[in-house]
Amino acid sequence: MVYRLLAPIFASSLMPVGLTVAALVLAPVEARAEVTSAECQIHAVLATKSGDGTIPADLGFLAEQLRDDQFAAFKGFRLLESKSLKLNIGEPGSATMKSGHQLKLSLLGAEASKLRLHATLASGEKVLVDTDYKIESSGILLIGGVRHPDGKIFFAIQCRGGS
Repeated sequence: MVYRLLAPIFASSLMPVGLTVAALVLAPVEARAEVTSAECQIHAVLATKSGDGTIPADLGFLAEQLRDDQFAAFKGFRLLESKSLKLNIGEPGSATMKSGHQLKLSLLGAEASKLRLHATLASGEKVLVDTDYKIESSGILLIGGVRHPDGKIFFAIQCRGGS
């Protein structure tokens, strides 16, 4: 009698597991294109201690970051310049900025949804930053704190992966 009562309960408890396994096995595999190139935008931004705290329209894409605590000491922001780089795996790109800084980027590949990049920021012969990093496609990496007579310069790097 107990067996007759438990058998249907046991069978019904396995049914969701069986359906889940079947759904996983039968689900189509999502094809991911391998990332072989990236379009990058490099923005040089001047942060100053004077200003009214408003973020100009041309820096709207950085508004969330500029309102963060790390920028609380700054009241003014100005876009100094923007440059575009097209990167292919094995072919690094370089941008010389009006400030005299040189930014080199290399696309190393991708892992899951993240781009793997290498960035080098130099001022003349002095290397200020030399790092590998992973970031979501279209994510923004900020490199900052470079001295300027009117404040500090930081660089916003945004790359979008392609195939």
